[in-house]
Amino acid sequence: MSTTTETVIFKKLKAVMKDVDGDHRQIIKNLQDQVEYLLEKCKIMEEIAVEKNGGKAITYSDTQKKRLAVKGKRLNEFLLGTIERTFAPHTIFDWYSQLVGKKYNSVGPGQKPRGRQPIAPEVVNMVLSLAKNNTEWGYDRITGVMVYLGYRITASSVRKILSDYGIVPDPELRKRGDWIQFMNTQQAVVAATDYAQTEIVTPRGLVRYSSLFFMDCGTREVRLGGVVHDPDSRWTTQVARNMCDMCDGWLLGKKYLVHDRDVTFTAPFDNVFRSIGITIKKMPPYTPMMNSRMENFIRALKLECLDKMIFRSPEELRYAITEYLEYWNHYRPHAGLGGRMVLPYDQDPNGQIQEISFLGGLLHGYRRELVAA
Repeated sequence: MSTTTETVIFKKLKAVMKDVDGDHRQIIKNLQDQVEYLLEKCKIMEEIAVEKNGGKAITYSDTQKKRLAVKGKRLNEFLLGTIERTFAPHTIFDWYSQLVGKKYNSVGPGQKPRGRQPIAPEVVNMVLSLAKNNTEWGYDRITGVMVYLGYRITASSVRKILSDYGIVPDPELRKRGDWIQFMNTQQAVVAATDYAQTEIVTPRGLVRYSSLFFMDCGTREVRLGGVVHDPDSRWTTQVARNMCDMCDGWLLGKKYLVHDRDVTFTAPFDNVFRSIGITIKKMPPYTPMMNSRMENFIRALKLECLDKMIFRSPEELRYAITEYLEYWNHYRPHAGLGGRMVLPYDQDPNGQIQEISFLGGLLHGYRRELVAA
């Protein structure tokens, strides 16, 4: 080491040790004075920067925040608070946490994906389809079918997919069964019944009449049980006898009858159907969707016919319903039947298209008929 270098080092050491004379408190005081000087200088520089920035606070870049965060992390909150006048200590610590998070962000640019790999939409759709069409299946059975079909998936992934879509397999569903599935599989032997209400204009004002309908849920054919002003259990029981007549009863051969909890559907009413082997399926309260096919018919009856007419007698109402049932059962296409009619009349393929009007042209049906020369 040269003499010049030694002299420089000695002068620096002497400057630091000035007035110390072995007193450590003096050393700390000197360091504190230096820090205060640098703080004051930083404050002045920030004031100048704010003035040049039009009075707006200085915006730090991510790199600058990183430099401060790394240094600030070495200090505790108290020590950092004594020297940092611009930002609160927790702000510096938050910067540090954000920088750490960005480092391990698996979806950021240039980052290698980490963790669970996303499930392909094809797999998700297949799992949802299996769960929807097989409501009694659990996670393991769905997984087994998926693996058999060539998909690489685990039961935990199946659970996650169904959970994300709000589907939870019900172990008891296998015992209870599913109502929609019941209706679809048993529709050939299921019938349903319900009322439609209509107001009739009379000299005494509006009087409500009730029309009781029965539907073959398989074919969608509808029959009128009767029209009455004030139905009671005796009237409904007689209607039930008519529908279950052992010679020509329309419900002979059916196994189930679905109806709501109307007060007129009493025990004698149900017993008539039970006498010919029909099991009563009484709907829970406030569940019209369980009798959706009958509800759809009544809605169509009102929208297409009853709501467009003013009735002055029950005879007019019966006539309108009879005409509509002819239209419904023989001429009206049904979406639930794939666009087919319930009981279409035979047509002559060589005949001309004829228009059949109902209720004065309110409804129209069409079929091919031979026309006499």
